[in-house]
Amino acid sequence: MSTSTSTTSRAGLALAVATPALACGAIGLTHPGILDASTAEHWRNMHLALIPIFPLIGLAPWLIARRAGVWLGRLGALFGFGFAAFYTSLDVLAGVAGGALVLAGHEDASDEVFALARVLGAIGVACLVLGGLTAGVAAFRVAGLRALPASAVAVIGAILVLEGHIYPGRGTVAMAFIAAGYAALALAVTRDGVLPHGATGVGPVSASYPA
Repeated sequence: MSTSTSTTSRAGLALAVATPALACGAIGLTHPGILDASTAEHWRNMHLALIPIFPLIGLAPWLIARRAGVWLGRLGALFGFGFAAFYTSLDVLAGVAGGALVLAGHEDASDEVFALARVLGAIGVACLVLGGLTAGVAAFRVAGLRALPASAVAVIGAILVLEGHIYPGRGTVAMAFIAAGYAALALAVTRDGVLPHGATGVGPVSASYPA
């Protein structure tokens, strides 16, 4: 692999794992602070737009962890899928359905929807935390202690999502931390090149493998 190709591949991976969180954070800047009749339409439509974006955050643990071994990749994929499934459920229930119910005048019904959504969202956040730890282990196997700060940033960002969601303020910080942490992990795990898909161990990384 040429130096220019390697640099492009590393930058592409970093961009791929950071972009979904940055997009969610940017959309979240318009997130209403409360759900009522005056905000319900925007609340519903905003979460409709987020449905295809939120799950993409769950790709990051897999895209990073698979670079350090097949089993780490599978674990990253499992936790990423868990986040995509359960947190998207929160988005659909509390966001789309909650907004639609209030827009239709059923304000009381939204409380039950929110209660269920919080449980599903918490499971999704737990999966994202575990995904960040898995990606951190993968990067540590390649880059050593230099990978630990990036893993900590990604995990802290995931934890902040539990209460901050993507609301302006804490939610914005959460998405920024997730994007920055995963981007740094992507650079760490590819610092010497790219492991072949299906690699089972970590040793000197050959430059002959494509990204």
